Amino acid sequence: SETFRVLNVIDIGCGSGILSIAALKLGVQTALGVDIDIESVHNSRENADQNEIGDEFIIGQGSVKEVLEGKFPLKKAPLVVANILAPIILRLFDDGLVDLAEPGGRVILSGILQEQEGKILEAAQAQSLVLNERKQMGDWVALSFVKQSNQETLG
Repeated sequence: SETFRVLNVIDIGCGSGILSIAALKLGVQTALGVDIDIESVHNSRENADQNEIGDEFIIGQGSVKEVLEGKFPLKKAPLVVANILAPIILRLFDDGLVDLAEPGGRVILSGILQEQEGKILEAAQAQSLVLNERKQMGDWVALSFVKQSNQETLG
């Protein structure tokens, strides 16, 4: 099977920066972490510094809209991650979250309560995402999707 290689990752709602830091430690070249909370931006930088992560982790205040507007060096990536509650993920879908992923790229969403999973799956399908993998721990669910290219969605 074809290996999925990731050079860049976009982390929406980066919080502490843990997902971006882990991705960089696993070999991603560049991670962009954004959060609307300035304290999360500061925490992410502090955690990156403690993990000896430098300029390869771009951190800033903002969300999907600011990334799509080009306020950061990355506008798209082969991997987009968000560990946020389901109601916020649904809002991010409306803001263009899926547009951040390259065709054929992955969108990994976690922080979803099992009872809210159906809404996320329905919204993801409407956004041309195909479920690739599902993980559950207790009441929490993580979902991995593949973004279909335009040709794949047409027929």
